[in-house]
Amino acid sequence: MTKKDFGGIVNASRTLMCAYKSDIWKEKFKEEQFADCTRAEAIRMRDELLQYIGE
Repeated sequence: MTKKDFGGIVNASRTLMCAYKSDIWKEKFKEEQFADCTRAEAIRMRDELLQYIGE
């Protein structure tokens, strides 16, 4: 079996909703920019997951 043979669900709703407060993004985004920050965090998370599974 390979890593691709396993499925999974990632629940990151709170991480995404509060991304603008995280150390990663708090210097780059203000609270009013939460939508842009949420998008940036979702892309970061996607890239990290793809890196892990070897995509």
